[in-house]
Amino acid sequence: MRRDDNAQKTYFRSSERVFRMNELWYFASREGDRGPFVSERQAQDEMAQFVLEQTELSDFQQSREKQRQPVLAGVNSSTLTLEDHRLARRAQAKRAARESVERKAALPPREVMI
Repeated sequence: MRRDDNAQKTYFRSSERVFRMNELWYFASREGDRGPFVSERQAQDEMAQFVLEQTELSDFQQSREKQRQPVLAGVNSSTLTLEDHRLARRAQAKRAARESVERKAALPPREVMI
């Protein structure tokens, strides 16, 4: 069960997710039943698209969480507040900008050809 799920639910294998009710087709997901669709094939296609979108969303959210890791070494991230995370990201951005300026200043001057 996912963290934000409060109630016990019945989950189906993908072969049992598409069902017919009142002459229309639906598919079941954790988020609730989806439909109606005019044909079983359309319900299956929409279910496949839904699964793909949910997978991409999950991958995106995980990549964003990795980017949000605190830059404070040795600090337990679960004890940090949102403001701590913001301050850490701001400090990291300032450091990166300062290092960029320092790298540019260390480059030899360019020769200008006339």
